[in-house]
Amino acid sequence: MKLPLQSFLYAVLLFLAACSTDPNQQKLKYLASGDRYFQNGQYQEAVIQYRNALQIDSRLARAHYQLGRAYLSLNAADTAYRELAEAVKLQPNYPEAQLQLAALLNAGGRHKEARAVAEKVLAADPGSARAHRLLGNEYVVARDIPHAVREFEKSIELDPAAIETSADLGALYVFTGKPAEAQAVFRKAVQANPKSVLALVALSRFYSSQHRMAEAEAALWDGAKLEPRSSLPRLRLVELYLASGRLADGERVAAELKRIAPDDPQAYRALGLLYVSTGQKEKAAAEFRSVAAAKPKDTAVKGYLIESLMDLNQLEEAARLNQQVLASNPGDARAFLASGRILVAQGKNSEAQTVLEKAVKADAKSAAGHYFLGVTQTSLGLTEMAEASFRQALKLAPGMPEAAAALADLRAKAGDFDEALRLAANIDLPLACVARAQAWLGKGDAQQGEAMLQAALQRDPAFLPALRILIDLDTRRGRLPEVTQRLSGLVEQRPGNAGLHFLLAVAYFNAKDLRKAETSVRKALELESRTPDAHMLLARIDAAGGSVEKAKLDLLAEIKANPRNIWSYLALKRLYEKEGNWEEARKICEKAHQADPTSAEVANSLAYFYLEHGGDVNVALSLAQLAKQKMPGAPYVADTLGWAYYKLGSPDPAVAQLRVAVQKAPKSPVYHYHLGMAYAAAGQPDSARQSLSRALAQNADFAGAANARATLVELAKRAH
Repeated sequence: MKLPLQSFLYAVLLFLAACSTDPNQQKLKYLASGDRYFQNGQYQEAVIQYRNALQIDSRLARAHYQLGRAYLSLNAADTAYRELAEAVKLQPNYPEAQLQLAALLNAGGRHKEARAVAEKVLAADPGSARAHRLLGNEYVVARDIPHAVREFEKSIELDPAAIETSADLGALYVFTGKPAEAQAVFRKAVQANPKSVLALVALSRFYSSQHRMAEAEAALWDGAKLEPRSSLPRLRLVELYLASGRLADGERVAAELKRIAPDDPQAYRALGLLYVSTGQKEKAAAEFRSVAAAKPKDTAVKGYLIESLMDLNQLEEAARLNQQVLASNPGDARAFLASGRILVAQGKNSEAQTVLEKAVKADAKSAAGHYFLGVTQTSLGLTEMAEASFRQALKLAPGMPEAAAALADLRAKAGDFDEALRLAANIDLPLACVARAQAWLGKGDAQQGEAMLQAALQRDPAFLPALRILIDLDTRRGRLPEVTQRLSGLVEQRPGNAGLHFLLAVAYFNAKDLRKAETSVRKALELESRTPDAHMLLARIDAAGGSVEKAKLDLLAEIKANPRNIWSYLALKRLYEKEGNWEEARKICEKAHQADPTSAEVANSLAYFYLEHGGDVNVALSLAQLAKQKMPGAPYVADTLGWAYYKLGSPDPAVAQLRVAVQKAPKSPVYHYHLGMAYAAAGQPDSARQSLSRALAQNADFAGAANARATLVELAKRAH
């Protein structure tokens, strides 16, 4: 019986509607859509489609596998591992997922697990070239060279077109000192794949490793002729020419790349990156500006342009472009980093810290992000946080000289001179020279120290950290006229440098020329209102001139400009203490602790204040223990901790800490006094009399002198 036409059409529509809402059909559509996005390099879009498929069927192994691959392409290795592991769990005999998972295990150092996966795949499929290659790499890690060679050769036999395996085997021969065997492997790969650019590039890399540059160049030109539109051989030629010092040839080939492969990002970025790597800042900015205009959707090029503008100190244009990037992509980690760098360059360190913390949160593996966060934390006086940031940068990029130099500088300032010298060794940066200078000076080698300072100033005649140390050295040696003359000359050459005006003010202050010191420091503030320590120097100038109230206002201004700089709080606290205004001194010290709860200096200062002027002794002990943990070698910290134990009625640990303080600073009457009181409480009268007498002999009028005399009298009475 035939259906009427209208009924037939209605039935067809119902069938099509059912198909369009069938979950099995829908998940396959999502999967196919994800595959298309993946093939086009649109990995974020692919992730969305694969996740849509998994919302319909969470047990779809292939969707988990493809999702893992997409996450790998987005450098999200941890998430990729979870998805690949799920794919293997759902479908144990899934060789593609197993091998991808094994490669991740290998990269994560989990070699036994990776080897087990490769062996499992080979047990099911002895002809898997990828599994043989993976197993070969595991044997390399285990230093089992014969088995590694066997597995690589088997993989090449099964899949001669897999150039990567030939490269692995050739590299292994090079590593084991068998260049002839390596050359044979690379040439065989070229013979087996005569139309492969990758094979020629691999052969070129081998020649480069053997310093056979002419043959390396010839192999790359053969690759360029083989595929005239391929960017890979020319990109390697640029690297080869730069390594050989042939800058003009490298520039010519990089310029050709833009014409040959106008839509390949690596190709059209190459010339600008060449200019960056060779220090041609103006050319780099001009090139990236041109490319950015031609490729407005390439945010990476905008990022390179922003960095080039920052290198040229063109901060306004850099900030404007960076805001555009953030407006279109609010989560761009690189743009966050650029924002932080711009704020650092503008002296806005508190704001920079907030932005850079977002940058490292967005990209925890950014060595540059951690480094610049450390720079900001150093400027704010957060030395412990800065040290952690620099160490993380070095963990992510072990060869990063800027981070090593910055960490060396902090270690030198902390008195860890050997570690500073180790970190700064063989680094040709001004800050590394300064770190070495501080270390040698700390070790008592003035000649080496001054030589390192001069080395820093040869690289940068206006390098402020080096000049600051020289000012201190020359002031102690009575060479103030030479210091002021040198700094005056630098100020004339660089009148817009606020830091130089500030250092000139320091030199004038040391020479007791308060008028010129004030003029110079105010000029520094005029040029840069956030010049570090400028208001503190004004406070010293005003205090030296008898204007204590003005000095307080100066320090309050410094606190407002740099609220994380704990030294301004402590300087203000000392002014209040000189007046006997203990309540205000306590408040300002507590504010310093709130500004930086991790500061050992503040913790020690607040602990001692509580012990001497009223406060919870248990809190004082906790603060002193914090300071001791972070500054174990400082005698004044040992003194505070020992005094806290004494106040709590624990004389034995008090004696132990106070003896350390006296040993390290034997000329301090206060330390001898504290030790004497602890000895008395511990029932050691002879030692108590000796320490108290020594304290009074050194200074008959120190703060605890009256109590020392009274205790000596009491001890004498007990003796009779």
